[in-house]
Order: sequence, then structure tokens, then C-alpha cells
Amino acid sequence: MNTFAQALATALSYAVVSRDLDDSTAVGFAYREAPAFEHDSGWRFFSGGESDEFCDDAANFDTLPVQEVASAHPEIAALLHESEGAWEWCDHTQAYVAAADWQPQD
Repeated sequence: MNTFAQALATALSYAVVSRDLDDSTAVGFAYREAPAFEHDSGWRFFSGGESDEFCDDAANFDTLPVQEVASAHPEIAALLHESEGAWEWCDHTQAYVAAADWQPQD
């Protein structure tokens, strides 16, 4: 990860991360919403294969420093400058594309 991306990740503080996502699993879906707690970046990272039932259980998520997530998943560096929105990994283009049907929750 380049120096700018590292500095940005440090400044962003924390993200909520699915426990289904590990160092060997790519981030398949990511979104950014308004922060929900102190030092929250608003970022949420998923493998993309989580079920609704999995996502309904808070025990299936960790709060991690954004820098830690970006170090394990350098592909997300291109997203970190984005404001609210959602992106999914496109295998065809090998890049993130905007998730057109995503809406932030109240």
C-alpha cells in the first residue's frame, strides 16, 4: 500500500468487518455510511457471501482499525477516499464497481 493510502487509513480510525472475511478472502462488498460511534470511519467490509442471518448477528462482526483491514486487503485502498456509498468486486474488471441498489439504513 502506498504512503498516502496508509496515512488515509490511519486517519479513518475504525471499520466494522465481517468475521467471514479473513486474510485469504477478498473484500467482495464494502459500503460507507455515516459514522455510528466515536472513531467510526463509517466503513463496513464483507466477503460478499454472508447470509442475512449471518449479518443479523452482531457477534459475527469485529471492529478493526481501517489501516489493519487495508494492510490485509490492499485492493480496498482505491475506495478509502470515497464518501457514502457501496461497492462490490467485479471479477471481470478486477475492480470495485458501485452497487446501484444499495441504500443507507436509518
